[in-house]
Amino acid sequence: MKKFLGYLKIFIGGVVFGTANVIPGVSGGTMLVVFGLFDKLTEAISGIKKIFSNIAFLITFALGAGAGILLSAKVIGSMFQMYAVQTNLFFIGLILGGVPLIIRLGTAEHKIKPLCIVPFVISMAVVIGLTVLEKNDVFTMTAENVTGFDAVFSLKMIACAAVAAVTMIIPGISGSFMMLLMGVYETIIGALNDMNFYVIIPFAIGAIIGIIFGAKLISMLIKKNKLMVYSAILGMVIGSVYAILPDGFGFNLQTGYGFAFMLIGVLVSVLIDKLGNTESE
Repeated sequence: MKKFLGYLKIFIGGVVFGTANVIPGVSGGTMLVVFGLFDKLTEAISGIKKIFSNIAFLITFALGAGAGILLSAKVIGSMFQMYAVQTNLFFIGLILGGVPLIIRLGTAEHKIKPLCIVPFVISMAVVIGLTVLEKNDVFTMTAENVTGFDAVFSLKMIACAAVAAVTMIIPGISGSFMMLLMGVYETIIGALNDMNFYVIIPFAIGAIIGIIFGAKLISMLIKKNKLMVYSAILGMVIGSVYAILPDGFGFNLQTGYGFAFMLIGVLVSVLIDKLGNTESE
């Protein structure tokens, strides 16, 4: 039963990760930290031998991520359009509920030091700064119409996907935002909705390359100085709360309902943490 609950947590984490990476402003990496999967995933894909030794974990996570991407394209996208405030506040609740876990993971080996404030402030400022640019539509682009194989376009898509994939696993930074920055977001979303494999296949190849490279880098940094890395992660996570703060947020009825959804998000995050503790007992 404990093993089943452990895999259920991994699958749900994959669903939320996949969903988050399709929605601009929501960080998939933050969701990995919230679900307690960040260290395990980055370590599991940091090398070929690691991948094979963690194949059951990776398949379960990948199935969840794939389901999350499809779900976000059909269901979550509609929820963000119809109930933007409530849906965003639910994600904020997930994030806030995961903050104690981040602190616990970061201080597992060393106590907090005054120097931790430096990576915390810098990373938070980066996330908020990028968000300000995004909310001012600095990077708004139009979709490219791709109807056949194009070698130059495919290479461009592989490169863009690799860069975006690295940011997908960095807490606080939205992979979708990076795709907006590079002008390929609308092209990718259109390809997913139309099942255009001339776009999907090169993007998937680039994403795999980027995730493995990014995971190797992050895993190496965590091993060298876990406390400082998690201080930066906490800053990014806190900054991401501002990143997904809805436009309709304020003293109104929608926000009142939204706070109820935020509390539900906090509760879900806490329950997921408990699920992880049950698995490790």
